[in-house]
Amino acid sequence: MRTPAPLVVSCFASLLLPVAALAAELGKAAAPLKIAEWIKGQPVDLAAGKGKTIYVVEFWATWCPPCRTSIPHLTELQRKFKDRGVVFVGVSDEKAATVKKFVDQMGAKMDYVVAVDDQRKTSAAYMEAYGIDGIPHAFVIDKLGKIVWHGHPMGELERTLEAVIAGKFDAGAATKRAAAQGKLQEFFALLSSGGSEARVESLGKELEALDKELGGFLPGGRKFDFAEIQRTLQFKSLVGRYQEAMLQGEDSTAETLAKQIEGVAPKDFNVAEFKETMLLDTLWQRYYESVTRKFDEANAAELAKKLAALQTKNAEPLNEFAWLILTDKKVKKRDLDLALKLARSAHDLSDGKDPAIIDTYARALFESGHAPDAIKYQKKAIELAKEADLRENLEGTLQKYEKKAGGK
Repeated sequence: MRTPAPLVVSCFASLLLPVAALAAELGKAAAPLKIAEWIKGQPVDLAAGKGKTIYVVEFWATWCPPCRTSIPHLTELQRKFKDRGVVFVGVSDEKAATVKKFVDQMGAKMDYVVAVDDQRKTSAAYMEAYGIDGIPHAFVIDKLGKIVWHGHPMGELERTLEAVIAGKFDAGAATKRAAAQGKLQEFFALLSSGGSEARVESLGKELEALDKELGGFLPGGRKFDFAEIQRTLQFKSLVGRYQEAMLQGEDSTAETLAKQIEGVAPKDFNVAEFKETMLLDTLWQRYYESVTRKFDEANAAELAKKLAALQTKNAEPLNEFAWLILTDKKVKKRDLDLALKLARSAHDLSDGKDPAIIDTYARALFESGHAPDAIKYQKKAIELAKEADLRENLEGTLQKYEKKAGGK
């Protein structure tokens, strides 16, 4: 889905690349806030607060999940530092009506000044000036009216404010951190584009040294570990190659890659579970193609046997597959036996406690000619449904079953 606001290339950029490229320098005077409308709190005049107030100007959007995650944290910090001369301002470039509706819904969870940018003029003076293309992103303005720090609000914002308030903020170290962030941006750009390995290694070692010198420069206090990053990249590459081999039916190659994955996978990565999921997904993709775009009844029958025999502990994909077989208009010939088996397995794996899965099972029973059982399970799904909309939908389906079956 395309994002509705031009503020960033992607609101997830700050997660993929946790720090942005260095453009303008820290220590520069903060630009005035150009605001079209103040949505919550009193209007903020940076010039009027000079000498007595520290400001945190944060750029965000209602559609950005990381922004929504950071809002309670910003509220907590505003409350913590309110009596110590700190004012938080959240700036969005969306329409005022959109922002106001969101802020009203958040209520006390978003308890700081909120404003709408005036034709992105504030964004240009801060985000664009500092080369930032990911939100949420915050700027700290000290009592002298200078920008002394910028970064992800879930990173070092709180520690920075403590230091600025106490008069112990190390501007030199902050500048070095900003420079390190610029190098980090280059590092990730080279990695993503397949740039010079020699330059990547050189930057990696340089960043490790800076990380040690500065006591860390990544958000959340994470350590820059070049070797770990290399392992992660190797792991992701192997996973991608494994997936491709599975899709191409190259089972021998896939098995070789799986063994290599075991050697570099993170500790919390379950290789066996991953292989099971990939096998299930691959079989399904082949089957789905054989009953839709490239209809091949004989191949579909062979793949159906493999799907039916596959062992898994995950009910959700089985439920999804069964539902698609039963309802997808692209399916040229519905294998009701396979749909019923998959739906029954999903039902059993979920201990018969998920109303959506039971609904699928009831549908499979009904389409397979087992109306009494379908009605029984549909009633069970209704009993378990907690949401009114879901219950209403399930009841409508039950009525159809009962009507077609000739009554209860």
